[in-house]
Amino acid sequence: MVQNRKWLFIGLALLVFAAVKVAALYWWTQSQPTAETVAACDVRIGCTLPDGTKLKFGTPVGVKTPFDIRLDDVPPSVKQVSVSFSMRDMDMGFNRYDLKRQADGSWLAEGVRLPLCTQQRYDYLVDIHIDGKSYQVGFTAE
Repeated sequence: MVQNRKWLFIGLALLVFAAVKVAALYWWTQSQPTAETVAACDVRIGCTLPDGTKLKFGTPVGVKTPFDIRLDDVPPSVKQVSVSFSMRDMDMGFNRYDLKRQADGSWLAEGVRLPLCTQQRYDYLVDIHIDGKSYQVGFTAE
């Protein structure tokens, strides 16, 4: 009888843990800022985000080679800039890169690597986070 209670307690504890985990995941996904999608952007040439910031990737932008990401014309009041990568309908895991402010006022991340896709897709999305605002740009890697 004591053994049955022990297994019942373990089962209930696991159910409670699972419920708390699901609730925390739901809360976290709902608290993420909605990204503003930027259309018609070639990240190799560079493009302007809606807030006036200019985004440019170093070349080559490939899944096997590291590259640099540079943001120019970022307002001087900005404290934090980061980027992460994803794909439509696919979780790419945690892959955030923090950009560092340079002496000339630009922000730079060096040696960025794209997460690998197990389905060999190359249609990536980059999420740019600038002090709580988010922008999303689609691009194709080599």
